[in-house]
Amino acid sequence: MTTVLDSGLLGDLLRDILSPFDLPPVEDVATRRQLAGTLLSGRDNGSSDGLALSYAVVAYCASTEDPCALVVEALRDNHDALVLDGVYGGYALLPCPQDDQVALARALHDRLGADVWMAVSWAPRRDLATARATAEDVLRIAFGRPPGVYELRDVLADFAVLRRPHVAARLTRMIEPVVAEPMLLDALRAFLAEDGNRTAAARTLDVHRSTLDHRLRLIERLTGCRPTSPRALLTLSVALTAHSAPEVPLPRTH
Repeated sequence: MTTVLDSGLLGDLLRDILSPFDLPPVEDVATRRQLAGTLLSGRDNGSSDGLALSYAVVAYCASTEDPCALVVEALRDNHDALVLDGVYGGYALLPCPQDDQVALARALHDRLGADVWMAVSWAPRRDLATARATAEDVLRIAFGRPPGVYELRDVLADFAVLRRPHVAARLTRMIEPVVAEPMLLDALRAFLAEDGNRTAAARTLDVHRSTLDHRLRLIERLTGCRPTSPRALLTLSVALTAHSAPEVPLPRTH
């Protein structure tokens, strides 16, 4: 497994991407953490010397402590990066052009060799509090999916629902009867994971296709949404997100 101890290529890549944004280094870890918190909370008044004009905000989390420690270690020698770290999650602020934000986050994720969820959002310095809020919501949605790097466009429908609590509440009520039945919930999740392919979903569940079809009909009866309809399947997917999107373990920024 690749670790940060042999991640020289990551350091080279970070330097290449960030070279147009070279800044006076912030050597002190506590100062870097404090600066990150100030920028992410929106309390920055633009007077801090030696800071970039824009950043990629990478919100990250993991189910254990070690992967998060790897993120901090990977960025320890990059004095342009600001990190606000917690036990199971944190934020990394990386100065970069907007077009490089996703590539930079993926490079970091690929070199960690660990199960980490990351959400990336870019903004000018004055708008970093908004970028943080966006990254948080994207991370909440992504945490129910495979580990990796996510951006807003990957979860747009789910994001829109989470930002409208009354809609999320209505969808949550709709999907609750399915969530209460483990076999139906597993069937729906498998069907979603296979993009509506009934044969593949039945194989995943190790059941006959007719059994899956029966469970999908029960889901339609309980929710009023027919899973084999692409539009209804999207509604069911978003309803599951609204029901189960967790709070992610990120440190406070204020």
